[in-house]
Amino acid sequence: MEETDNSKQTDKPWLFKKGQSGNPGGRPPGKTLKQYTREMLASMTDEERQEFLHGIPKIEIFKMAEGNPANATDLTSGGEKILVMPIELISKNDTNKSSEPNS
Repeated sequence: MEETDNSKQTDKPWLFKKGQSGNPGGRPPGKTLKQYTREMLASMTDEERQEFLHGIPKIEIFKMAEGNPANATDLTSGGEKILVMPIELISKNDTNKSSEPNS
């Protein structure tokens, strides 16, 4: 018995069918939370904004104003390229084995 693409899809009913949208109705109408928040903050007085910001950690205020700080530091390789090797090659050509007998 041949297995067709359709039978593969029925084996996994949680997957979308080919050509089917994951969100057929789209985003519901209305404001997004981001739009709502912008309008809320814009309508506040300076005193109200100061009070609002008083309860937020300073790093979060910085992120709101400037975006997340750059995080380009690579602590694992010091900026050097990382070579990924299949485990078969590593075990076949094990360079960690000592050529000297154990003392």
